[in-house]
Amino acid sequence: MLTVLRIVHVMSAMVWVGGTIVLVFVGVPAIRKLEGEARATAMKALGRRWRPLGWSAMGVAILSGLWLTELHGGFNSAALSTDFDKTVIVKSVLVVFLVIGALIHDYILGPRLQREMRAQEPQAPATRRRLIIVGWFNFSLTIAIPILGVIVLGYLD
Repeated sequence: MLTVLRIVHVMSAMVWVGGTIVLVFVGVPAIRKLEGEARATAMKALGRRWRPLGWSAMGVAILSGLWLTELHGGFNSAALSTDFDKTVIVKSVLVVFLVIGALIHDYILGPRLQREMRAQEPQAPATRRRLIIVGWFNFSLTIAIPILGVIVLGYLD
């Protein structure tokens, strides 16, 4: 059971991380070359296609991570008593920040920017900058979290 759960956890994390890397370095740069309505339509389609897969993968990774933590006694020991506990807590906090950042990116700033660009509102460049900052913050967390996962596994050996 433990091996299957680890496989599910790693595979779901692979979908999230791999998909994020493809979006950041392939999808978004390709769409940026488009202009006007074509650009907005393509960006919206990319987001709509990615969200169900990405959010599902993130949800599975979170649930399987919580289950793995429970199986390894992470919820039974005193907080901060071992390096395993400390690293799991840091990883969990970063996951919470990632979920919040992804929600802001996908459901607040992204749709706001689309509305502002369609209406040619003057605040669109400022919203775009915020969206980019949140996106890079999320990308950094997306890379950091699996690194902490590898560190956590090292404590179990």
